[in-house]
Amino acid sequence: MGKPRTLHCKAEKIHTSEQSKSVKNKNEPLDRDRIARAALALIDEQGIDQLSMRKLGSMLGVEAMALYHHFRNKAELLDGILDIVLEEVSARLTPDGTPLERVRRTFDGLRGISIEHPHAFLSMVSRRFRTPVSLQFYERLLQLFHEAGLTPEQSARYYRMMANFTTGAGLTEVGSRARQPDATPVILEDFNRPGEFPRITAAMPYLRVTEIGGIYQAGMDLLFAALQAELHSRR
Repeated sequence: MGKPRTLHCKAEKIHTSEQSKSVKNKNEPLDRDRIARAALALIDEQGIDQLSMRKLGSMLGVEAMALYHHFRNKAELLDGILDIVLEEVSARLTPDGTPLERVRRTFDGLRGISIEHPHAFLSMVSRRFRTPVSLQFYERLLQLFHEAGLTPEQSARYYRMMANFTTGAGLTEVGSRARQPDATPVILEDFNRPGEFPRITAAMPYLRVTEIGGIYQAGMDLLFAALQAELHSRR
């Protein structure tokens, strides 16, 4: 179970390295994409609370006011960061497989943000899709539900269920790995107090961080089984 975690760590290093190169090259033209990628690199390293136009401008070698020509405020900048991580998810998706297999890979990718960009994930779950990039991502996902044979009502319902479940799983990843700002200490990994908390102690081997991925996949299996059963009942 430790191997996937190692792979995620390698992915983080690759992303951080690529983002750092982009930030350090101060001769590049300043545009929305470069600013958003620099902001993502900043919050990956320091957390969302440390994001400011002043600090971001310093990283990019410009005055903070120069950033306002591209993003009117911090809320727009957070939308830009959301666009970047959604583009990362989209870039990894392959066109092979059934529509529902592609739906599942999409949600797996969204959960992956919580591991590769935990601070950005915390911001993402509180934001709505409203930019052209995010709306196109949303449209493509609902199109896959449509191609699988779901009605608009079913598409909305299963999208919500899967999105809610994936969001919860992602928040569990961030919290359990103690990587959010001001995280509480992780004490449950080696919890062993059977006299005082027998049920927690008994369940703990199955609640560790290394088990989160398997539990997430088991939950998605149940959701997709329910979806498939509903589709078959209409035939």
